Amino acid sequence: MKYEADFIKRFQPLIEEYKLNYKVISEEELALFGSNFALVFLIHFDEVSLDYVSRDKDNLLVSFDVWSYFLHVFDDKDRENLPKYNSVQERVDVSFLILARGLPRHWSSVLNGDDKWLEDYEQYELAGVPREVIGDLKDSLSLYI
Repeated sequence: MKYEADFIKRFQPLIEEYKLNYKVISEEELALFGSNFALVFLIHFDEVSLDYVSRDKDNLLVSFDVWSYFLHVFDDKDRENLPKYNSVQERVDVSFLILARGLPRHWSSVLNGDDKWLEDYEQYELAGVPREVIGDLKDSLSLYI
């Protein structure tokens, strides 16, 4: 399934406000990116997860699984008046809607390119070890961040 149209519809206001760009990595991966980071949305079945990609001190692209860390601060306001869904496509679109509401409310500093939050993330009990970005994702993002 193609999710690009739904992705653009939900994230266009963020793209404009935060001067971000987007890229379709594959049918299951889409990215919003600024000059020093990317948020990679991964679609698996009807779930959307989120990775944060940036360069480390050795200039390698690394990825952090930030899904639970970012979402643990989302609240009812991010989820109010959600449309009903009857298909995988519609469920993914609702997930995009929740993220498009919650990211600017809770993580505007990230959207502005600030990476100071990574220090707190490293203390988060569910924080994962950063992984080096390889393959198609590396090829797709290395020119931009």
